[in-house]
Amino acid sequence: MALAPTPLSQVCRGLRSFIDGRVNAPDRSKVTVVVGTPADAAPTGAGDSEHRLNLFFFRFEPSGLYPDTLPGETGWLRGFCLITPFAVDEDLVGAGENDLRLLGEVVRTFHEQPVLTMSVDGDDYQLQIILQPLALDQLNQLWSTQGETVYHPSALFEVSLVPVVPSSKAIPAPLVGALGLKVQGNLVVQESSFTAFGPEVPRLVPNIALQDWAPVIAFVVDGRCFYGLSLTLGSTELATFTPRVWLAGKGGTPVELHWETWDSTNGWQPVEAVQDATILSVALDPDAAASAPTLNATLPFDDRAGQMMLYAVRHYRRESDGASISTRSNPLLVTLHET
Repeated sequence: MALAPTPLSQVCRGLRSFIDGRVNAPDRSKVTVVVGTPADAAPTGAGDSEHRLNLFFFRFEPSGLYPDTLPGETGWLRGFCLITPFAVDEDLVGAGENDLRLLGEVVRTFHEQPVLTMSVDGDDYQLQIILQPLALDQLNQLWSTQGETVYHPSALFEVSLVPVVPSSKAIPAPLVGALGLKVQGNLVVQESSFTAFGPEVPRLVPNIALQDWAPVIAFVVDGRCFYGLSLTLGSTELATFTPRVWLAGKGGTPVELHWETWDSTNGWQPVEAVQDATILSVALDPDAAASAPTLNATLPFDDRAGQMMLYAVRHYRRESDGASISTRSNPLLVTLHET
């Protein structure tokens, strides 16, 4: 019975698939891209007429950036991959030159696209591919473990950061929507409640002169702006509440409104339904909230305790390389609580 894929194997397989798609363009010779040791990929005899490109993931180490990661949270590794071509003679071009052509294509590929997006266990992660130096003594140590395999020109790449996704994920805590302070003369528990205050919404003007500008948003309730709202389950306020959202940025820009929800069972989960919207204001000014052009949104749920987070996403195509880029606004928080 075959072993089940793991996050580590999915990243290695995804990198292999990406390289395979680049070196095997329709107008090029067929190259077999494999994951394994150089000894496994080396030609088996004089009659071998197949170009091979081998990915040897030989070292993994802690990222060093997340020392406080708990067992139920996603961990991170730095992986190191030695990429070695095993080419053959073809059309009056020697195997040595074909080795360099293959390796040069790999180096050029990662120079042009050093950041890759890969799906691991259904979630997308970004990995950066970094060319690393390889000293002569390191080369000697690596190839000395490959038996009689003859050395071929190789390049070492760091793959960062590789996710280590736990099989049973920890449920993250809800977000803080407001803070409060209470002073009393003793430590006796008091039944009376105290007022909590959320962050104040300042006047915000996105710098649309920058290509990667992000929209800003706020709730508008009774002529006032809020980043977060807290409502009691079963209350009249909740029953009659409709979120009114104010968007600011470059006028006429289309954006998408995304919800995420939290409860004590599932943690944070994205809501599939996306609401399209258009920015109508160039600035978000709390003093003008009463006359702000707002749009109505719908709460994902209103029948149980939990939290909802709303944010706007703007998509654009980067001028330098034509890549599709998304920018995300500040989040808005809605908390539903028991009495």
